[in-house]
Amino acid sequence: MVKRILFLLLLLVSAAGLTYSQTLTKSQNELLSRNIFSVIFTGDAIGGEKIIDMKVDKSVMTNIPNLPSVKFSNGKLSREVIMQDLIWTITYQPTGGQTIYDLQSNGTPQQIWQDPIIQDFIHSVFMSAEYGDLSFTNRRSKYYFSHNKGTNWMFITEAGMVKTGFCVITGTSEGNALIGNHGANGGGNTRTQFYYDAAPGLGSFTLLNPPANNLNPCVWPRVVATNSILNTRKFVYLSAMNGIDSTFRGYSNSLSLNNFGPWQFFNSDQAETYAIARSTSGAKIGIVYKANEVLVPADYGDVYYVESIDDGLNWSVPLKIFKANFITDSLAALRGLSLVYQGEYPKAVFETIKQTTAGNYFPGAPAKIRFWSTTLPGSDPNRSIVLADTSDVGWHPNFGVNDVLGTLCRPAIGRSSDGIALFCVFMVPSDFAGGSADTTPYKDIWAKVSGDGGFIWSSAVKINFDSPRLDWAYPSVSQVNDRDSNFYYFNIVVQADTIPGSFINSPGNGQSLAQQYHIRVSIPKIATGFEKISNEITEIYSLSQNYPNPFNSTTNIKFRNSNPVKIKLKIFDVTGKEVTVLVNDNFQAGNHEVKFDAKNLPGGIYFYRMEAGKFTSTKKIIILK
Repeated sequence: MVKRILFLLLLLVSAAGLTYSQTLTKSQNELLSRNIFSVIFTGDAIGGEKIIDMKVDKSVMTNIPNLPSVKFSNGKLSREVIMQDLIWTITYQPTGGQTIYDLQSNGTPQQIWQDPIIQDFIHSVFMSAEYGDLSFTNRRSKYYFSHNKGTNWMFITEAGMVKTGFCVITGTSEGNALIGNHGANGGGNTRTQFYYDAAPGLGSFTLLNPPANNLNPCVWPRVVATNSILNTRKFVYLSAMNGIDSTFRGYSNSLSLNNFGPWQFFNSDQAETYAIARSTSGAKIGIVYKANEVLVPADYGDVYYVESIDDGLNWSVPLKIFKANFITDSLAALRGLSLVYQGEYPKAVFETIKQTTAGNYFPGAPAKIRFWSTTLPGSDPNRSIVLADTSDVGWHPNFGVNDVLGTLCRPAIGRSSDGIALFCVFMVPSDFAGGSADTTPYKDIWAKVSGDGGFIWSSAVKINFDSPRLDWAYPSVSQVNDRDSNFYYFNIVVQADTIPGSFINSPGNGQSLAQQYHIRVSIPKIATGFEKISNEITEIYSLSQNYPNPFNSTTNIKFRNSNPVKIKLKIFDVTGKEVTVLVNDNFQAGNHEVKFDAKNLPGGIYFYRMEAGKFTSTKKIIILK
């Protein structure tokens, strides 16, 4: 009965059309897809100038529909989204962070850490500058703490008490926060520094200073703690020189003294085009990074992976995991990358955006989020798969303020604490825009989940609320996230602003105080394709979105089962009436694909439903006639 109700609700949601209508014409989309931007430095952030500026009718772009107001209960908002016949519950809680310095990262941020041992404890950082501080003299790294899985947040202190920026956070095996940023605490040049807390949520920091590195200090850190504070090396970090194509890694031998190993150069691009993670056992530490095309032009837009099995002392030979092709689609890595481990296997996501080898990119052209792991079939650099593209979320061109973003960008990946589920969030421009001087789309945050190691991903879900219309940007997901017997939970922090685009790269649009939100997503375990049959057997099922969709005559439907089972695949119309049975047979374990020929059906919205044992999943299908 519950399944029946959820299926009918899914029909109602689809029939109601609870999505924005397209506000850009086809010709505007095509114009914006040819808009070329360049990447330049603006202080310690990255922005750019337009080479070509295609103008769009602002009266069209600011046509925002009248949506119901968001109402908070005790400062907290919760909503439900029906996806794949199951309910995802999404809650939103402001952490208290606010800023006019609203370019939180040049890549994918690292701003949240949930303690995998005491899972009630969630730690977060946020780069903050107060309203009116136009020189950002008082820009700070604010540290926030929740003792109840994000229901309530407390501001603890500033990491540094001086001008700092681009803060990141992780934690050690004893549950204490380790925060990195760049600043000049104690005098000298602005440089990467670390702050280690004396206890969870205490805010009594020990300042740790890596050694000086040549004449230009390294900034923009990323950091991961080793698996035990008893190890010789306590944490491993990455950092890059400002304005110079040189990136380095290093390690610390102490959490109380300045006892660091030497800087080690590696061939990554600068300014946060790198990510670092530790395997579940702690036996491996991995780095995924965009190649430095200045030093090796043949590597333009390529992505590499390296790993260490001795806590950062030595590293493997770089493995190229993605090769940009400027003869075909010209999609290449730009800025956003993220890495997590499922057990001992690396799982990476990265953005691919249309570019030229002259250093320009097309923010309005269709882009893709790719997923890579050593568990995928094939060989590198052709092993990665498309996790999301415009067929998942629609084509929404990006334009206006140049924050080095694309139509899909800045992915972040995390896993569940049992190592089964993967969760990826990423940014997508909406169809609505604002900005008095530089018309720019408001951004949304979308998410996908996988329950089979990343082979198959769910349909995309927009996880931010729509009203009031805010600019949702720079999502960061905890690398490890809690669960219970029925649900997986994923913890994200994200910046939300009333003015789209950063104030840093478009001061003409005016200042506004962007806020940090904690978003907690609850997903039934069955939604990831897992159904517990006994204490010893876990069956894996997945139903993919048909492709192409919409379609005219025929389309393909893929599904996966881990054990031999009888599978039914049926087509329904919008009234819930069964139209046809595509599959009703026993299948051996594996990946399967069937073709659906709809030439005898009228055009419109239909649904296809997979049944395998206790597993069911339903997806929408559109026939064009």
